[in-house]
Formats: sequence, C-alpha cells, structure tokens
Amino acid sequence: MSEEIPAWLKAIQNGSLGEARAKAFLMDRFWILERSVDIEGADLIIQRRLTSKNLLDKAPPKLGFVQVKFLESEKTTHYIPTAYILDSEGKVREDFFLFLHTGYEEHAKVYFLTTDIVNSEFEIAEIDGVTKYRISGTKILRTDKYLVKSNSATLSRIEDRLELADFKKNREFISWKLPNIIAVTSAILPEYKEKIENSWGDIPEEFQKIKDNALKAMKDIEQIYLELKEIAEEVDPLEAFDKIEGLRRELGSSTYGRWGNDIVDSLYDQDFYYTCKNHYEKVKTLRKDGLLDDYINAKTTLIERVVEFLTPNLPIDSNTIHLMIIKFSQSDFKIESINHSLINAAEYLKVPDTLNAFGHVEIPHRKYSGLNTISEDTFEYYWLAGRIGIKDEFKNDLPEFYRNHLYTVYRACLEKMYDLKYNV
Repeated sequence: MSEEIPAWLKAIQNGSLGEARAKAFLMDRFWILERSVDIEGADLIIQRRLTSKNLLDKAPPKLGFVQVKFLESEKTTHYIPTAYILDSEGKVREDFFLFLHTGYEEHAKVYFLTTDIVNSEFEIAEIDGVTKYRISGTKILRTDKYLVKSNSATLSRIEDRLELADFKKNREFISWKLPNIIAVTSAILPEYKEKIENSWGDIPEEFQKIKDNALKAMKDIEQIYLELKEIAEEVDPLEAFDKIEGLRRELGSSTYGRWGNDIVDSLYDQDFYYTCKNHYEKVKTLRKDGLLDDYINAKTTLIERVVEFLTPNLPIDSNTIHLMIIKFSQSDFKIESINHSLINAAEYLKVPDTLNAFGHVEIPHRKYSGLNTISEDTFEYYWLAGRIGIKDEFKNDLPEFYRNHLYTVYRACLEKMYDLKYNV
C-alpha cells in the first residue's frame, strides 16, 4: 500500500496543476505574461492579443490579473483579499478573474468567477487583519452556477471585461474639453474707455452686458456638456437612459427649442431601452441559475438541426411551411428532439390555394410565422422557409444563408424556450 502524499506536497502539486490548466485555457485567446516581480492578486497576468481592431490603439492593451485555485473537495476553502477585487474607491475591478479547478483526468472541471464574488453569497472574513472573501468548496461544487460550460463564451467574457477596463481607464480621451470660463467680464480695450460721446451709450457697460449674457450661456452649455459627457462615458445602457431622461426634462423646454429636441431625439429610443432591459434581466436570471452557457449553446444545436434538415430540400418552395415541433429540457435547455416537416402553406394555414401574380398563396395579415405551445417543454414553430429575401451573394450557398441569417427564426424559438422555462 503506497504512502499517502503529505498535505503540503499535495497543495504544491494541485497549485501547479491548476496554473497549468489555466494557462492552457487562456492561451487560445490571450498572451500569458511572465512575472519578474510578485504582483498582488495575480497568479497569471494576461494581455489581449493584438488584432487588426486594436493594433493601432494608442494605449497599450489592458492587463488582466488571474487568480488560480484548486478545490480538492467540498471541504476546501480559499480566501481572496477584497483588495484584489475592489479598487480604492470600492468599485469592482473589471480586470480581475478567478479560476477554480477541481478533479483529475476525465473528471477535471473548471469554475470561473468575476464580479460574481461581490454580487453573490460569498462571506467576508477578517484573516490576520486582512479583509477577504471566503470561497468555500461547498458553494462552488454543489452547483453548476459557476461551472465553465463553454470555453469560447468564457474567453469572450474575459475579453469584454478587459475592453471595458480599457474604456474606463482611457475615457478622458472620449470628450473634448471646454475652455475655462473667464470670471471677469468688465475687461475691454482701453481705447473704448476714452470719453468720446456717441448716440448709443456707455460702451464698456453695454459690452459687459453682452459678455455676461455669453457667460451665462456658456455655463448653461457647460452643464449640458457635462451631462452629455456622463452619458458618453456610461457603460450601462440602462443607467445612460436614466441620465438621458434627466437631460430630456432640461433640453425639452422651450428655452433650447429645436436644437435641444434634436439632441434628445438622437439619444433616446424607447424600443432600444426595453431591449436592453429585457436582455439584462435575462442574463441575470440565467446566470443566477447557472444556465447562461446552456441557453446560448442551445442556439448552436438549433441551427445545426435546422440546416441539417433543410439542406437536402433546398431551395424551398415559396408556398411551403417548415414546421418544427421542438422538445427541450427545462433543467438545462438541452434540445431533446425536433420533429421537422414540410407542409403545403394553404393546407396548414387553411387558406385558399389560389396563387397571386407572384405565384404566392395569400397569407392573411402576413402571418408568415408563428408559435404554438404544446406543453411545458414542447412547442411548435412554423414559418414560410422559402418566402424569405436571400441576398445574391448567398444564392449559390443556401445552407450558409440559413445557418447565419435566420435571426428571427432562431430568436423566436430561443425566446419561447425561455418563456416556457420561466413562465413569462
């Protein structure tokens, strides 16, 4: 019987194993920088790879700081100093990432946390006079909430956060600077103070009135500028809309006329606001349940199943309905089955099969697609697969078009899955 590995040696081995796995995971998208000195909060330092998009940026790519830990079991607990995660102002650092590795060989798994540490249920403890977050194996391993289910999606989230960190750091370059407003408006060339009579009145006094009015206008414009600058620097669309509402009340008055209204109209779009609100709430809900990657991955499965069925039948007749009966798992959004069929549109929609001048069956109210609920985990989606505008560039590659340009089809099905899951 072999001797058990000492705890101190196992800790070293697990630490090295976790760091090696993290490097392999990150190298697909980032450069791993060597540390010549110990940098607080970083087991690994990463930098976004140079691309044609950021190659000409004046500022160097932002660095990311990665902590890597290994969870031997649910009994394992790690402590992360709050200073690693929060800046001096108490705001979350967008450039900090935590990877937690567990298991060996085919049982290996990786968990990923960012601002989840602050916004979740992790406790804060004082260890040796240092405030730290307590990351327990129990809270990590007993749920899939933080489990990495898509390497690509996780790497993209890291890139997005580093890009946001870049923006926050360099946002002073976004806006032009207003010149300092002079405080003394009585200044005038001495020549205009000479006591020569005129038919108007006191030139220095009247000129000061003009400058006082200009000063007041500049202060008004400066206030508007500062509010616009806050909107330009905002990273949360919903917060930006709150600021826009405040600006609307100010610029919407008759004082600023058409100029003010044009500014507000260019900033505010109600449909976009509700799109952002709905998107953010979905992400929060799915992330809370550990289903964000599962939901995103369901789209890939859906696309492949649709293209696989349609490809042998292309091109689709303009009077043919593609009907899908989709069954999925409410626990993880896995698409369990899709029953495809091609049906005559007149027959399915129960409309006359008379063709118009374009050779189309007339569809009442242009109802070219629709959804019907069958059960809590099954629904029906139909659409006129052949009555869709296809750009000339895809005429010779119809599978590519149906794979990447059926936005409404895939979105409708995914939204229906979400609605059935959460009873929206």
